[in-house]
Parts: sequence; structure tokens; C-alpha cells
Amino acid sequence: MKDGYGKDRAIPILVGATGSGKTAVALALAGRVDGEVISADSRQIYRRLSIGTGKPEGRWIHRPDHALKDYYEVDGVPHHLMDVLEPSNAYNAGLFAREAAGLVDALLRGRRTPLIVGGTGLYVKALVDGLAPLPGRDIVIRKALNALAERDGRASLHQELSRVDPEAGAKIPVNNIARTIRALEVYLVTGHPMSWWQKEKTVPSPFRFRWFGLLWPKEIMERHLAQRCRDMIRAGLLEETKNALEAGVPPDAPGLLALGYAEAVERLKGMISQQEFEERFILKTRQYAKRQMTWFRAEKRVHWLCLDGPPDPDQVADDIVALL
Repeated sequence: MKDGYGKDRAIPILVGATGSGKTAVALALAGRVDGEVISADSRQIYRRLSIGTGKPEGRWIHRPDHALKDYYEVDGVPHHLMDVLEPSNAYNAGLFAREAAGLVDALLRGRRTPLIVGGTGLYVKALVDGLAPLPGRDIVIRKALNALAERDGRASLHQELSRVDPEAGAKIPVNNIARTIRALEVYLVTGHPMSWWQKEKTVPSPFRFRWFGLLWPKEIMERHLAQRCRDMIRAGLLEETKNALEAGVPPDAPGLLALGYAEAVERLKGMISQQEFEERFILKTRQYAKRQMTWFRAEKRVHWLCLDGPPDPDQVADDIVALL
């Protein structure tokens, strides 16, 4: 193995906004450290959804001599937790943390370097810092909370969360009804606020990690994302969405919650014009990238690699190896 990688060395984590060049850099880095990618992307995990998720083109490989037997290969580099789940199936940070930890251990035992790559910050944090052993979902409580949100509004429900769990209320946006309901559900089921569980009951990963982030100037990134959205539309985003729906994937399936698909469904139904479809896709992508960067910038462990625009993958990979 190159560079003596093992459990005593830091495992690289590569983060950044959607479209920032993580995939290309990861491929270059993998070639330098005998690496394999563990995807921390909540949408690229889904099969049959490639254009809208920005999933790199690859193929499935079966190798009995490999530590993990089957993997999705991109330009010769094995990728894990990518292209493995049907769009109708739900996935979450807890599942990711458990599966990614198993992959990290297996790759290290096989004398390979795990590379954690993706823009889903909660997934990465769950792997590194652990998740509290929270209770499962309570259908009765969730229905009651949803009914309250419909009757009194999301802001009212969030206000109640801020009363019983001020820390969670400060972290969760008012409009994020799913997280608001989950935090209230945990409190009502256990009698302890979610913030208490997260402080007292989490178990950090036994592995060591080193975070790296790709940072672009805001104006350049916004122009790049707009062109990226247009390229996705030209590449067949509408057709991909139509094929998924015709294959029986519900419009509200978890996989179709990725950027662009909801707008594509509306366009296919004739609810919005082609221009509205493009404009909404671009706007929501920019908003999502902004939220990602807000999240990652609050993570003090990230070593930022400042770029002028699209990265030179080889140069950035060399920089990361030098820092490692």
C-alpha cells in the first residue's frame, strides 16, 4: 500500500457544495493513496437517477478477491454506497453511519484507503461523531403533530419545539417541518429533548478523520451551478424523471426529492412552463448550495482549499496528499 495508510492515519473526508468538483478530485486522490470512495451523498445512492443527482457514469463490478466483492466502479475507482438503493426506499444518516463505518473497517483491513466524499453534511457528521440511540418513529404522535402543523402552521409547531428544546429550536429552520416533528417526537416519547440525547448518548467513531473542503468564489459558483442545471436539462432530466414515474416510482418517493425532480414532475404534468422549470431548478440548486456551505463553514474541522473555479483535480489531490 502506498503511503503506509492504516488505522493510525487520518482518513480523508472531502466535502463542498453540489457541483464543486468533489468527484473529479476524489478520483485523482484515489489514484495517489490506493483509495476507494465511500459516497456521502444522500441522492447518488439511488439507482436509475443519475442526471439529476450528478452521479458519475460507472459500472457494477463483481470481484470475489475484493474485500467487498461488489462495487460501483468509476474510471477504475471502486465507489460504495452509490447506485445501490431503489428510489422508493428511504435512507437516513443513521443507516449511512453504520454502513459507512463497516465499509471503512473492511477497506482498512484490505489495506485500502477509504475516501469519504459527498455534500450531505449530516451523513458525514453522523459517521465521525456518532448518532444518539434515538427511539423509533411513533405513528400516533407523528400524525398528531402533523395535524397541529396543518391547523396552526409550521411556525407554531416550531415555537413549541423552541419551548421544550431551545437548542434544537435554534438549529432547526422554522420551515423544516420534518426535523421539527422528529425533535418533538423524541421529546414526547422519551421525556428528554433531542439536544440532551445528542450530547449525552453519542459515541464518536474510533477512526481518525481529516476534513477537506472545496471553496469557490460565490459569484463564480452561482454561474457554474446555473450552467450545470441547464446541462442536466439538456442531458435528459425530464426523460429520466418520466422513465422513473413510468417504472412505478411515486412522485413523492425519497429518490425524487433530489434537486430538479419535483420541478420535472410539475413540468411533465403541464403545471409549469419550460422556462419556469429551468428557473426554479437553478434557484433551488443555488439555495441548496448556500445551505450546504453554511453547514460546512460552521464545521471548524474543515481545511478549506480555496479555488478560483473548477478545480485542477491533480493539483488539488497533490495538495491533499501533502497535507495528509
